Amino acid sequence: MTDHQSPIANMEVHHHPQLHHEKKPWKEYLLEGLMIFLAVFMGFIAETVRENISESSHAKELAKSLYQEVYADSVNMQSKLSMRAEKDRELNYFMRYVKDSSLVNPSDKFYLSFTWSFVMTTAIIFEPNDGILTQLRNSGTLRYFKGTRLQNAISRMNVAALNVRNRNTQEYAFVEEFGRPFLLKHYDFTFHNEWTQNGKLSNPQAIKQNDYHSQEPHRIRNADVFKRDDAEALAAYYLLIARATKQQYYDPYIEDSHQVLQALRKEYHFDRE
Repeated sequence: MTDHQSPIANMEVHHHPQLHHEKKPWKEYLLEGLMIFLAVFMGFIAETVRENISESSHAKELAKSLYQEVYADSVNMQSKLSMRAEKDRELNYFMRYVKDSSLVNPSDKFYLSFTWSFVMTTAIIFEPNDGILTQLRNSGTLRYFKGTRLQNAISRMNVAALNVRNRNTQEYAFVEEFGRPFLLKHYDFTFHNEWTQNGKLSNPQAIKQNDYHSQEPHRIRNADVFKRDDAEALAAYYLLIARATKQQYYDPYIEDSHQVLQALRKEYHFDRE
């Protein structure tokens, strides 16, 4: 038997060197941890600043749009109030006329008063334009406005706008239930056709005809069943409703929208238009 070493004996035995790491001083660990913390913290700060700048810029754009919307609404409201003041005068004239004046061949002035009293109904209604406000509320971007005064003013105006819409619905209901049937029964629509030049003019345009004179006499339709007391009471109650709409709903909305405009001017330095 030859003297051969076994394969196992011939295998070299490899030993992995032991790697020895010197321990770092605890101060180095502390410094590394502090540096990591500072890097994360500074990144957080930078992101927060970026978001704040973006929100601030977006807030100013929204504030400007809101300001323009509320300002335009205030101009529209003044126009409606002017028309309501005229309607107030015409309802008073209509009441005085039907109380004891002749109902045969009534004058142009009476028919203009009749038109103002019971035809000019939707034209005197103010409808708030709150598209931007609705967008702010539904999107959650109302939070961009940090000023407490502005937030409170917007909240009050939002409630006032809702109250105005509810009141408008009540006024519409009165017109449809009582005013419209009275109009259809007694109003001579040939006057309206002539007054608007066969429909070429809208009611607001026709109103501006200060020198209007009818070309033919007009009448009160179904004059034989025209009840003076009922007509006077109908006009009086409509006047009562119209005045209450202004005093209890339109005036508060005007005040609340004015507060919003003031708060926007103060917070975002908008100039008066």
